[in-house]
Amino acid sequence: MSNEAYDQKNRDDYDANTLLLEKALSDIKGNKRLKVTVAQLSEMTGIHRNTISNRVWPGQKLKQIREARKTKEKSLEEQVRLSTNDAKNALEAKLSRTQNEVIYWFNEYQDIKRIAEHSDKRLQKMRESRDYYKTLSDTDKRSLSEAEQEIKKLRKILALEDAGSKQLIH
Repeated sequence: MSNEAYDQKNRDDYDANTLLLEKALSDIKGNKRLKVTVAQLSEMTGIHRNTISNRVWPGQKLKQIREARKTKEKSLEEQVRLSTNDAKNALEAKLSRTQNEVIYWFNEYQDIKRIAEHSDKRLQKMRESRDYYKTLSDTDKRSLSEAEQEIKKLRKILALEDAGSKQLIH
């Protein structure tokens, strides 16, 4: 074979390897499960790691993929952090509303408690007044009853005296 034949064969191998490398790099870029390393690229293409390393561009492309993944990972972490902050802020706002609600109902309870205590005191005073006036009424009723009995006795005595004086006159 002549040198030209070897050169042609080398160019064909070079081009075939380039296509294999480009496809493998595309697969690595699209699949997060695949490692972004020369070893992974070598395993996928069947090309020796030294051959891949001698070509500078596959290493640069791997570096770009690594940086893109890191950037995407940082972006996802930032989104998670922001959503966590949003959730935290939402929970803090909910906690604040709940605390305000508890304070409101505690104040309502205190107001009702004061009203109930005041009503209990008024009721106690009313009971005392009722008992006092009932006792006073009972005393007055007894006095009235005694007075009525005394009046009846006096009327009987007067009736007897009137009857006795009428008998004397007759």
